Amino acid sequence: MIDQAVPRFHAAVDLGASSGRVMLGRWADGRLELTEVHRFPNGPITQDGRLRWDAERLFEETLVGLAEAVRIAETAGGVLDGIGVDSWGVDVALVGVGTGTAMPNGSAPTFPSVPHHRGADADGPARAAVLVDAATAYAVTGVLEQTINTSYQLRSRAEELDARRADGDRPTVLLVPDLWVWLLTGVVGAERTIASTTQLLDQGTGDWAAELIRRWGLDGFDFPPVVAPGTVVGPTTPEVTARLGSSMPIPVHRVAEHDTASALAFARPDGAELLVSSGSWSLVGVCLSAPVLTEHARDAGFTNEAGVSGSSLLLRNLAGMWLLTECARAWSAEDGSAVDLVELVSAATAEAEAETDEDVRPAVFDVADPRLLVPGDMPERIATLCRETGQRPPSGRSDTVRSVVESLAVAYAETVRACEAITGVTIRSVRIVGGGSRNRLLCARTAARTGLPVTAGPAEASALGNLAVQLVAAGHAPSLDAVYRHGQDDHDHDHERTPT
Repeated sequence: MIDQAVPRFHAAVDLGASSGRVMLGRWADGRLELTEVHRFPNGPITQDGRLRWDAERLFEETLVGLAEAVRIAETAGGVLDGIGVDSWGVDVALVGVGTGTAMPNGSAPTFPSVPHHRGADADGPARAAVLVDAATAYAVTGVLEQTINTSYQLRSRAEELDARRADGDRPTVLLVPDLWVWLLTGVVGAERTIASTTQLLDQGTGDWAAELIRRWGLDGFDFPPVVAPGTVVGPTTPEVTARLGSSMPIPVHRVAEHDTASALAFARPDGAELLVSSGSWSLVGVCLSAPVLTEHARDAGFTNEAGVSGSSLLLRNLAGMWLLTECARAWSAEDGSAVDLVELVSAATAEAEAETDEDVRPAVFDVADPRLLVPGDMPERIATLCRETGQRPPSGRSDTVRSVVESLAVAYAETVRACEAITGVTIRSVRIVGGGSRNRLLCARTAARTGLPVTAGPAEASALGNLAVQLVAAGHAPSLDAVYRHGQDDHDHDHERTPT
């Protein structure tokens, strides 16, 4: 019998491409209260002529946040009962032989380096395809060929490190959340959802794709054993425990370590709801009981990633709020002062809601166009895409905001049709989670374009999923459903939009 009256405190370390934060969850009487205890900026740095993540600073900020979580929990008469880490996918650190790093309790001349995927070799996919063609790799891993893939990054690093060592010693591959867990506990391992982003996980076995690894010349690396989300790793090291000011070692869990899997931890594997994880990027698709490894899925631009409880996520990776952020950056440079994006979106929403002529709609462009993937003058790029398709470009800032939102809604509607064609399952609703769920206009236009009811929220989706998996793994909550049913913060309730 679970005593839910006793407050339990868990910390979610949620690392994003532009910021990271530590969220403290207090679970008592079947309700979860979320508090952001520390937020910190993130972004690439140039080091030794290469684009990298500032991993050492990010981990230091993580410790600051976790120390604050410990303080709050112990001040409330409890302890910090658990820690979980989620982050973006594909990027890895190499630790051990030939890398200048050692185990946390050993001597490490340098902090583990994490190269940024934007610095990946543009010719990586083509060079890898000489050894294993993209269709064969997709049939095993379910992952599309993209320059940023871990597989291609590691092939470049193997050449640099001469990973095929005659002495049998091999550098160990750790994705970002696994690196954090290693630094916190000293335990080496890999978690299935984050491993599924690498193009090196066999979707059939749920383990590393040994034959692909061999054929791509990556067997000079050590790939740790893969475990399912919800696995208890062990306690924090004595050094970390002391640094956090905790009265006792803190259990660390492997949650759904890919932030998308954490954000969609609530999803049922029936394929009947379109899922939209809306942040800087839009991850759009459905939750299924098994991956779809067909040429049809590959040609339609879908990737397969592992979800919680053995589920599989069939997703497209599209642009998201990044488009609006880049527009705001361009307008701020133009004005010489910061543009308030929230005010711009509010004005565009009011304008759209006052519009009475349904035939008057903003211009629509392809949000998957590769020209939108890099920083730059986004308003001008959007105008160019509209001109190329014979449309009148947006006439001002509000019109540009409306064009971005309308284009995202159109892309979501097209993904509904594509998912139905691939799975044979009729989609009956849409669920938008993440920061974009707070965008009232996006939810309304998605409902209008798909013709389906839209549920928005939770906005803090990755942190909530991270905490939910921890609570169940620790035996503090009976099920993920129980956490989601009553576990949302008062300021983050779901709301619905219906087609008009």
